[in-house]
Amino acid sequence: MPTVKKESQGKKFYYAGDEKIMLLEAPDIKAVRLKGAPEQPTRVSAVTARGMREDGGEEIGFCGITVYRTPPATTPTGAATAAARAPLGEVEETFPVFRTADMGPESALILTPRIIVQFKAGLSEAECKKVMGEFKLEIVSQHELAQNNFVCQLRSDSPDDALSVANELHQKEQVEYAQPDFVRLMPKITIGTGAAMAATRATGAALAPSPERVAEAVPAPLAPDPFLGNQWGLAKIKAPEAWAITRGNPAIKVAVIDEGVDMAHEDLAANLLTGYDSVDNDNNQQPNLRDGHGTACAGIIAAIADNGRGVAGVAPNCKIIPVRIAYGLPGGGWWTSDSIIARGVRTAVDRGADVLSNSWGGGPASSVIQSAFNYARTSGRGGKGCFAPCASGNDDRLGVIYPAKYPQCFAVGASNEFDQRKSRTSADGESWWGSNYGPELQVVAPGVHIYTTDMMGSGGYNTSGNYIPNFNGTSSATPHVAGVGALVLSVDPNLTVQEVEEIIRRSCDDLATAGRDNETGFGRINALRAVRAASRVWYDVAVTVEFLGRGQECFMRVNLRLYNSGINRVRLNNVVLRSYTPDWATEIDRLEFTPNPGGILEPFTDHDVRINNILLRANGNRSAWSYRWGLSYSYTFWRPSLPATPLEATTNGGLRRGQLKEFNELATTENVSFRFEGQGQGRRQQLNTMFEHRPNPTTGALMLPVTFASPVESAETGISFTEGGELVTTLPEAGIVIEKTGDTVRIKI
Repeated sequence: MPTVKKESQGKKFYYAGDEKIMLLEAPDIKAVRLKGAPEQPTRVSAVTARGMREDGGEEIGFCGITVYRTPPATTPTGAATAAARAPLGEVEETFPVFRTADMGPESALILTPRIIVQFKAGLSEAECKKVMGEFKLEIVSQHELAQNNFVCQLRSDSPDDALSVANELHQKEQVEYAQPDFVRLMPKITIGTGAAMAATRATGAALAPSPERVAEAVPAPLAPDPFLGNQWGLAKIKAPEAWAITRGNPAIKVAVIDEGVDMAHEDLAANLLTGYDSVDNDNNQQPNLRDGHGTACAGIIAAIADNGRGVAGVAPNCKIIPVRIAYGLPGGGWWTSDSIIARGVRTAVDRGADVLSNSWGGGPASSVIQSAFNYARTSGRGGKGCFAPCASGNDDRLGVIYPAKYPQCFAVGASNEFDQRKSRTSADGESWWGSNYGPELQVVAPGVHIYTTDMMGSGGYNTSGNYIPNFNGTSSATPHVAGVGALVLSVDPNLTVQEVEEIIRRSCDDLATAGRDNETGFGRINALRAVRAASRVWYDVAVTVEFLGRGQECFMRVNLRLYNSGINRVRLNNVVLRSYTPDWATEIDRLEFTPNPGGILEPFTDHDVRINNILLRANGNRSAWSYRWGLSYSYTFWRPSLPATPLEATTNGGLRRGQLKEFNELATTENVSFRFEGQGQGRRQQLNTMFEHRPNPTTGALMLPVTFASPVESAETGISFTEGGELVTTLPEAGIVIEKTGDTVRIKI
């Protein structure tokens, strides 16, 4: 083995990218392997479920480690007054324990004899193994975390050698990065309230049932969710209003990267896909009884709606991929490792996750973890990238924690019912925590008093029920953002991750200082505005029934507005309004609007075209009447990331790709139609409104808002299409021509 330069006392470090991460010893925590303990148990959960040892040790299972912490006695200044507990039993190996300067007392880095080495692309396996052979490294796994990535075991008598060897390898020409595979002790990014949470931090004696996969339940008849009224967060972000557009597409999958999700939960099971346990590298991620954090996060994202049970998720029709990257410790907090986290993130991407929800974090940067998130951003979703919201932390301080701090991630802070950044002095009454903030913060979302799912029965936080009323922290804010991301991708699954992020930022309700600020980022998320921004053209339509002429014949007065609140540049090509006979068999009236060509509706501007005061013939007269009408329109749109590529969409075509002669570029056509009907007698009106939508097969069905006005009396005795049709537009320099041929009216710009 080459001579490796040892870091002097007090100057230990490792590399994360090109940055030296300075390490300080943590004397209040002792990490050991007791005699007879296996270096790696067959099943980690078999160890972590047992709870705390008689001597106060917390068994981790990774490399056979047991952790002993300082007793809670402290001086008035908060300094520890006792050393870490001593183990009862013969110690076979001791592992160095470190912190960085900004890590709290619940967090630590345990230096294991494992080293992660990422060799540069193009190097052969033989060349990689030759370098590792120089340091007498034994390969534990290869190519699992990336091509040319190796997790190795170092055989050495000196516990600190893993640090020195990793640093030496990092500086070799053939190596992209090398780092120790730290075991990370970290707090859960949620703040418990009440006795139920405190009680569930006690030891658990057994595992909850561990089904590999729960069969999807037969959908129940629509019934209100009993705790929906308690979900102030859904109302605040306008999720119920967004559900009028989409409740989520089952093809959109959200990975809950956490400590596992209860596969048997009554309000989640039908939305859960096969999970993955990155700790044990298998599909059984069923959490231990005390590990309710992931189940609570999953409920915020995609608890089933209208099933008469519990709560509703932000995106109740989307699916969840549960991914375990950590286990809860008997004394509170989590343990995991850098390689476990990286493998969990990469596996979620490889299994088709569209969104990665990360309600965890803390500690210093890690090259292998950042590489995993970079893989998600560049390779996820077929190269469009996975959206990865991450918790900003609960320390009420300037400074977002990792992984939220990575540029590949989307940092999420917490807000309260009063649209304040959650702080120790905010008006919600929880004075013991606050949401981290800073220049990396993107948005805030509800993170206080959140009603959500808990583990079934006696597990989780609420040991006497299946739901928890006070889940909180940036842990609860993050899944709200993940759910909105899932709704956005349900509207348009072809969006890139950059476009999803831009939509969510642009659609926020601004809080605090006008514009982006370090306290609340771009503001508090708004699901309704986000799904509208993911759409290409929106419309508002109002219909009034009128009775005209001597025969008091029935007509419809229509006001239509088409506008662009979304991320694309749009050019409106054609709008057609048609009225029909009662059996829908015959068209009886039509208005057609054809710009030549239309102006551009710029992104996020609400630029619009309004066609007001249009009169269309309906059926019958005042004594008995009805109307049947349809709307169709076509438009061309440009992606902001592809400014030279127009995409054409029409409500009359099928999904196809072809050439636009005027642009000679790739185009896309959508197939959508809308139909509405109403009927009545005299002044009494019955709106048997029929909504028919043939959706784009890629995006799924959309439900668009329609407003019907009551019928009014009219003093008009005749009809004039040329005078009765008025077009208003925000487009500049619009010239209007109205033509009438028979019963067809055409308006041109």
